Amino acid sequence: MSKKLLIVALAVLASSVVIAGDAFTALDVDNSGTISQSEAKALPSLADQWEALDTDGNGELSAEEFSKYKVK
Repeated sequence: MSKKLLIVALAVLASSVVIAGDAFTALDVDNSGTISQSEAKALPSLADQWEALDTDGNGELSAEEFSKYKVK
């Protein structure tokens, strides 16, 4: 892989992580470090995927759980 292609690939990956982080932060309105079910209602497609994403079943999404969210 060329250096330029590697740099572009890393830049794309980094930007998607930043975007996901920004979305997580925006949804975490109480700044608890997690997204509650009531906070998730602001994004209907997130609420629709809640059961699949809340893998530990604690009623909140961690940043790691949220990273599995797929925009529909």
